[in-house]
Amino acid sequence: MPEKKIICFVLPGFFLETKGGSEYQAYVIARELLKRGWEVHYIREKGPGVRAAGTVEGIQLHALPRRNTRLKWLNLPSLFWMMKRIRAQFWYCRATVSYVFPVWLAAKAAGGRAVWACSSRVQVSDEPRRGHRKESWLLREFQNLDRFLFRSAIRKIDLIILQTHEQKMWLERRWGLDGSVIYNSHPPVPFPEGPREPLVLWAGRLQPWKHPEHFVHIVRRLHGKPYRFLAMGREIEKIGVVGEFRKLEQFAPNFRYLDEIDRKEVCSLLERARLLVNTSELEGFPNTFIEAWLRGVPVISLTEDPDRLIQDRGLGMLSGSLDRLAGDIEELMDDPDAWRETSARCRKFAEEHFNSEKNVRQLETELLKLQE
Repeated sequence: MPEKKIICFVLPGFFLETKGGSEYQAYVIARELLKRGWEVHYIREKGPGVRAAGTVEGIQLHALPRRNTRLKWLNLPSLFWMMKRIRAQFWYCRATVSYVFPVWLAAKAAGGRAVWACSSRVQVSDEPRRGHRKESWLLREFQNLDRFLFRSAIRKIDLIILQTHEQKMWLERRWGLDGSVIYNSHPPVPFPEGPREPLVLWAGRLQPWKHPEHFVHIVRRLHGKPYRFLAMGREIEKIGVVGEFRKLEQFAPNFRYLDEIDRKEVCSLLERARLLVNTSELEGFPNTFIEAWLRGVPVISLTEDPDRLIQDRGLGMLSGSLDRLAGDIEELMDDPDAWRETSARCRKFAEEHFNSEKNVRQLETELLKLQE
């Protein structure tokens, strides 16, 4: 009888408790591995509404103490004993660099192979993220320790997964290391039937580096056009944009702010929408891009274009400036033939490259190579 394949995910949150792009990707992969006969565990931190342990949809959940972003390494003793009990063959850490060292070190002691999945080029390029609030000197020192531990672990970890070929290039250039590119995974979705509404969406957490205030500028610029604009997302840091959104609702009756809505509602809106707008200065590979493309919705992006897919594959437009972004929205919204052609390209490319079954099969192959 073949040995049972066991994997354990280690992230600060679990998607059904904490909404986030990395959490969603881990959840999709976990569910697909379950279908393929794996035993799946998931270690996350305690928090509001988080049970210490339990099983959800076949995924066996475990909980660590909740830690500050820069202090995840304090969970090393708890993580070690938990990993000793689970005895997985593979430990999959995604997104946060702060758990890479504890997971790698605990895996060495408890057994199994350690895997890190990168979620942003800033994690491998050391590119500074602008727009963040200032931190105290103590937090900066903890951040320096965090980076030192990450550098110590990344050179010895068993497998590195990248979201884009750009991340792979940075990993090779800066670290002299190799990794495997596996695009984000999404289950297949039915193609929306019927005509689309003249609807332009902005979706994401309200954080400085996502620049939701740029969408305010765009709506004011285009408020006289026969379009509808919707923004949605929870305010993570107090940046004053919710107040701007409320003022904008008074100025532009064709604009609404929906606060945070669940993923099903976002996807439902994408099925009716014409365009998705992205104003971030730094992304990994946004799930919203893929969710839009799967539904035939082109992306109009200010600066972010993972692997140049928007430019090279014609999956929308890369604007480069707010003035150009407004013009790009008008261009696609006012030209039905161009929109239909772009929409068809988006759908075809997404179905071929972001299929969860295909991509998780690739991940499984990479994992099993580690045991050869």
